[in-house]
Amino acid sequence: MGQDDLDVFVLTDEEGHEHHFVVLAEIEDGMKKYWICEEIMMDEEGQIEQFGDIYPFEVKEAEDGGLYIDSVQSEEEFERVSKAWEELLEKDEELRKLVEPEDHQHE
Repeated sequence: MGQDDLDVFVLTDEEGHEHHFVVLAEIEDGMKKYWICEEIMMDEEGQIEQFGDIYPFEVKEAEDGGLYIDSVQSEEEFERVSKAWEELLEKDEELRKLVEPEDHQHE
């Protein structure tokens, strides 16, 4: 999967700073859906400069049918989603290669 294949979205924090993320995987746990996302740093041309930390977000549906994401609220829920992510990485070699640091080199 190349850089051009990644879907990027932006979240703005409480201080007005923008953070760019890519969705690595979607995990369903009971009645909830989660996106496992990696933060990316972009240069002025919109190219990925650097990859950052990986975060789980809960995906929720708004009344109008649109989607929005929220941070995982409890430590128990975070641990459960993290475990599911680790299991997914063990099973999916392509995904594992995508998140390994040596694969985040730029040409």
